[in-house]
Amino acid sequence: MGHMALRVRDLDASVAFQSEVLGMVETERRAGASYMTCNERHHELILIEDPVDQGYDHIALEVESDSDLEMIGNRVVHAGGTRLGPVYDGEPGIGRALKVASPEGHVFKLFHGMETGAEPPPGDRPVKFEHASVKVKRPKGFERFIEHGLGFSFSDRMGKMASWWHCDADHHGMAAVWAPKVELSHYAYAWEDFNALGRVADRLKNLRDSHLVWGPSRHGPGNNHFAYLLDQDGAMVENCSELAKMPPEGDYIAREWPVTPKSINQWGGPPPLKFIKAGFPVARPVEGRPAWAMDPDRTPGE
Repeated sequence: MGHMALRVRDLDASVAFQSEVLGMVETERRAGASYMTCNERHHELILIEDPVDQGYDHIALEVESDSDLEMIGNRVVHAGGTRLGPVYDGEPGIGRALKVASPEGHVFKLFHGMETGAEPPPGDRPVKFEHASVKVKRPKGFERFIEHGLGFSFSDRMGKMASWWHCDADHHGMAAVWAPKVELSHYAYAWEDFNALGRVADRLKNLRDSHLVWGPSRHGPGNNHFAYLLDQDGAMVENCSELAKMPPEGDYIAREWPVTPKSINQWGGPPPLKFIKAGFPVARPVEGRPAWAMDPDRTPGE
């Protein structure tokens, strides 16, 4: 899993929320975009100022080599997806990239090469961007796209309601939720332990006079602790710890879960209505490299 990119109304306010409540650190800002991290990688989150079209811009996935970009780009088309422009370079923090879309319009950016530097100063912050969960009208088409197009593998399923998929050792990097509207359900950060989730909730209350949407508790699929909140722009953030590992690194066995509240909440009841209704729109996609994603010596046409 690479990083998350969101279009926000007020960049300063969104950066402040991510910094103060979640501990993210801004590494770079240019052309109306902020690059934020929680580790040695250049960015785990991109916030793009857009007063007109708020929504999630893309979910980024890191590939092993430049040659994988064209190969996966072609494979995506055969799996029902769409290429959004050619392979491009010049984006801060990464090498070359290619954007693709799922059959219903969820946007993914494949990229190779992430810059690294010194770790941020000591602080209470996530380990990494961990996963994203999207809402889809036609789950089978999306699952075909991420499995046969993007190369994800099956982790868990809960009837027709939801499925979980992995591209590395983590139990899931992507989840798909059956819903009447195509949008982002949530994006997630991994934390060191359960106590960290409590500290996030404390900062949310003390600094923003707000509270969690759901949790803390433990999911069945993935066996992870969870604590959900809304960020500055209304996108839902899951804060996680102890996410299971898939073989060969771990011993989690993929399975079918019954469609009951206990499956997704091992410690309590069903999710609240606010959680079920939460969703962040898919921003209008831009083919190729957008104007905000360039090095200083580049122009969008280069």
